[in-house]
Amino acid sequence: MTPDSKLKTRKIQNVIILGSGVMGSQIAAHCVNAGLKVRLLDLKSDDPHRPDKVAEESIQKLVKMNPPPLALSEWSDRIVTGNFEDHLEWIADADWVCEVIVERMDIKKEMMAKIEKVRRQGTIVSSNTSGLPISLISEDLSDEFKAHFLGTHFFNPPRYMKLLEIIPTVSTDADVVKYMARFCEKILGKGVVLCKDTPNFIANRIGVFSMASMMPWFFEGEFRAEEIDFLTGTLTGYSKAATFRTADMAGLDVLNNVAENLYPAVPNDERREIFKLHDTFKKMVESGAHGNKKGHGFYRKVKGEKGIDYHVVNPESLEYKPQQEVKFESAEKAKKEFKSSGERLKYLVNRDDKAGKFLWEIHCDLLLYAANRIPEITESAEAIDRAMQWGFNWELGPFQRWDAIGVKDSVKRMEEEGRTVPDSVKEMIKSGRQSFYMEDGSIYNLASGKVEQLSPPAEGAVTVAALRRNNSEIWGNKSAGLYDMGDGVALFEFRTRQQTLGFELVQSVDKAAEIVKREFDAMVIGHDNENFSYGANLTEAGHVLLRGDFGKIKEAVENFQRVAVGLRYQPFPVIGAVSGRCFGGGVEFMMHCDKVVAHHELYCGLVELGVGLIPAGGGTKELLLRLMARVKEEEDADPLPYLKDAFKTIGMAKVSDSAQQARKIGYLRETDMIVMHRDLLLAIAKQQARAMADSEYRPPVEPKIKLLGKTGKSVLDVMVYNMTEARWVSPYDKVLAGKVAEIMTGGDLSEPQEVPESYVLKLEREAILECFKDERTHKRMEHILKTGKPLRN
Repeated sequence: MTPDSKLKTRKIQNVIILGSGVMGSQIAAHCVNAGLKVRLLDLKSDDPHRPDKVAEESIQKLVKMNPPPLALSEWSDRIVTGNFEDHLEWIADADWVCEVIVERMDIKKEMMAKIEKVRRQGTIVSSNTSGLPISLISEDLSDEFKAHFLGTHFFNPPRYMKLLEIIPTVSTDADVVKYMARFCEKILGKGVVLCKDTPNFIANRIGVFSMASMMPWFFEGEFRAEEIDFLTGTLTGYSKAATFRTADMAGLDVLNNVAENLYPAVPNDERREIFKLHDTFKKMVESGAHGNKKGHGFYRKVKGEKGIDYHVVNPESLEYKPQQEVKFESAEKAKKEFKSSGERLKYLVNRDDKAGKFLWEIHCDLLLYAANRIPEITESAEAIDRAMQWGFNWELGPFQRWDAIGVKDSVKRMEEEGRTVPDSVKEMIKSGRQSFYMEDGSIYNLASGKVEQLSPPAEGAVTVAALRRNNSEIWGNKSAGLYDMGDGVALFEFRTRQQTLGFELVQSVDKAAEIVKREFDAMVIGHDNENFSYGANLTEAGHVLLRGDFGKIKEAVENFQRVAVGLRYQPFPVIGAVSGRCFGGGVEFMMHCDKVVAHHELYCGLVELGVGLIPAGGGTKELLLRLMARVKEEEDADPLPYLKDAFKTIGMAKVSDSAQQARKIGYLRETDMIVMHRDLLLAIAKQQARAMADSEYRPPVEPKIKLLGKTGKSVLDVMVYNMTEARWVSPYDKVLAGKVAEIMTGGDLSEPQEVPESYVLKLEREAILECFKDERTHKRMEHILKTGKPLRN
């Protein structure tokens, strides 16, 4: 690569997406989420008044999609539309051109020839394909084009699926590969796996094989579909969608096409015949049973007496029947006795029953197939595992499964049963190594026979797992831990189930703060789990209520509020690293951090009313404070609309569906950061913590909040009345909303006035203690703990 062309790939800002179908439009949306300037082109319309109609209508569909591809629906106007006839010259100004047109080699090659005519040197071009040979797409192009060309395989839906397979050719410049991998990680938030240019790359090659290997068990009547999905779901470390629900999501027609294309493309694959899918499956596809997009596949959604239900296809009649209860004694025992999916899997494959035999057989197929694909599709077992975790949402990849089952004992059993185990696996055992992964952070390379260190999930990532391996823990208990992140920054980790905030964890914040005061300059609150926190530990609170120990409840309420609000007044900066679900008390912890580094996928809300409580860890106060602060920013602004927004947010238990929406609601501030890659949260939070400490951080003084007194209360009372009449709220919701209204307007205040923060916090404590005394709250808590669903009493 020439020095001049290198400079042009330093920063991608202008992106052109060619093809506005389901994938193209969603890739465009995700690029907008990442802050890029996006143009979306498709075929020119026959309508002379709307030449860009095809792309325009794709954007209209985009806004209606669920889950939403855009962080904010109004961002759809940031996508500039065009067409292939009139606007291909826009490519001259592009930094990256991503082609996402129909999966036909001749059409893709024709498009590449057109791109080359208008593209400037140094512009990166990628073809998004699920399996076409990348080198053939670019074979007729110039050497300079080939050096900047590679494959990108986004998984559907692009915003939510972590995996992005990047497929360089032998002609792709190494600097381009390195740059794109880093760009797609950091800017697009993708989990990047580099693949060899082989049929269907990694995830689809392994994933389709896995599905295909299970189909005969269903179509030949050994198991019902719901039984296979039960055994290959979270029970044994697959995804929640298991096998056949995943197939329905992907599209049975797509699955069929992939298998049909794979068969002739892999003549030397020892399990090639598995890709000849069952005749009955083909009949399903021919009949239009394409999965979710057509309303039926292996499952069909039907309206029942109790709401939506899912019927399952009968493999003989192809008619849909209600699901039957799934019951395997060994599986029930595994669920009760073992916490981890790996332990359950090991137990089950060693059972001499129907479920055990099935799981053993499909795992022999999967594990041996995956091992035999090295070095054909990749040099790395880690790449295969990550592709399956990030692309198919498996909890455990194939080699992690093998470790869980036990490599040495399973290999012995496989060979006793007459199976051929790859020499590379047997060499690992001969070397004395008992597993692919080790606690020291190493992995065995089946291609080279060497032991290597695991690569981070993203370049520069900091993880609790790595800190633990490096013996960086300073202090800890069952609920929480404190780690040395380096550079004078400590990390406070939640260890409780679902990261709930129980009595011990709250007390642990005090202990950690004392250590940080003495030994560190700043503290980050975060962890490796997908979800930041599900809020207060209701089980603990419920047990205390059953004992009638109201003094303990009062103490817990006061401690929780003191600790949550106190995060803001520590003599050192506190940074929250948050992602995923963040509810109730978790939001209150987050909102009182000096700064928040939030993952783009943040679903947060003050949802306490659903369990019969009100936000009393400073959440009601803080949301009101933030929204009323906007009044001061706008001259002569009427405060009532802001008060009503804050009240409605809590009263309706609003939950954001992105970090951007959380900012719009008020859960995040403009000064908080939004990060696209989940695995970079802790590293970036550490940087922010260090920067604040270096800026001579001082905690803020207690703010004053303007409360509107009886004037504001009367407005909120009308809102509650209207919501009640419209049946948006239940009778007890009305009571709880009234308590929130009292807090937000000042209780006994007769007229608008400014009060210290502590005044509102006192109102919060008084209100929640009243809730804890109310039998209707007890019923709500009991119901949600038993059923997982709110009671609207």
